[in-house]
Amino acid sequence: MIKFFRKIRQNLLSEGKTGKYFKYALGEIILVVIGILIALQINLKSQEKTNRNNIENILKSVFTNLKNDISHPINTYIYGFNIKDSIGNLILNKTITPADYKNTNPQFGGSIAYHLTYEFEPFQFQRQAYDRLMANIENIPEDYIPIVNLLQDVYSKEVPVVNEVALELKKFIDEIEDKYQNKYEWYSNADSTHFSQKVAYMMSDPLYLNDVKRHQKIADHLKRHLIALKMQISIAYSRIYNQFNYNHPFPDSMEQFYFPTQEELEEYVGVYGNNKGSNITLRANDYYLFDGDNFKLVKANNKFVPVTNPSDAYIEFVRNEGGIVNALTINRIRDNDTLTTVHNKIK
Repeated sequence: MIKFFRKIRQNLLSEGKTGKYFKYALGEIILVVIGILIALQINLKSQEKTNRNNIENILKSVFTNLKNDISHPINTYIYGFNIKDSIGNLILNKTITPADYKNTNPQFGGSIAYHLTYEFEPFQFQRQAYDRLMANIENIPEDYIPIVNLLQDVYSKEVPVVNEVALELKKFIDEIEDKYQNKYEWYSNADSTHFSQKVAYMMSDPLYLNDVKRHQKIADHLKRHLIALKMQISIAYSRIYNQFNYNHPFPDSMEQFYFPTQEELEEYVGVYGNNKGSNITLRANDYYLFDGDNFKLVKANNKFVPVTNPSDAYIEFVRNEGGIVNALTINRIRDNDTLTTVHNKIK
């Protein structure tokens, strides 16, 4: 092919056709440039495909890590802190008897006497895949950026807060251990006499109640952040689940969330009021609804729940016979009851 083009150039020069020669040479240069551009485009497409496959594989690993973290430690510790809270309430209300301290209670997972001195270590979240994703941030395709933003809410916002409060709880438990060890002979529980002395201390010393109350406050603080972290993980997990169109069952360990289009969200946008003069103004951004500047709602089945504390309340929208949204109900969950208020759409 190269000899063929060289022969054409030589013939044009030998025949004195300089003008045609330059035109031909220019055409040849253009063909070479086009060939280079095509080669670059093919190489770019190949590199983009390689990057996409790599990012998808990393996201699938993140997906697995999120599910594992929900199962343990998050759900495990939320359950444990609920039990600890129940024990704390019994102690603070002084409804605990010496026999309750001495007996092992299966419901509480052991003896109540060790309520403040259980073993606790800060959580070890599985974030290796996320760190790999961040190391490849420059190669992430544009359509995966929303997933990355959700994962950053998990690992860069909620996880550090959870770890900080967990360290506070560990420090408190260690301080209690040190106090008992350095101040009371019964700490070792070497025999039944020592254990009885420990129970007597817990039944009579008012400072013990102070410790129980302080423990309850820190543990409750940590539990609320674990619930918020679980919410963010569930949202990110749901987004990846939708993105890759997984057809396996969604795990029972978390709630599935949905991501409406902007067009669907616009159906809910507006001002709603009740007969007491209380108004709610909803606006939409991304796949969330907002009431005011900070109250963010995400869709779960046919309801919207607050991102910060989904167990406290939820909103359901009401449609008229024509299928137009014309009202909403706010459902506040209190103990075993749900309080419902209706707000009609004003505009």
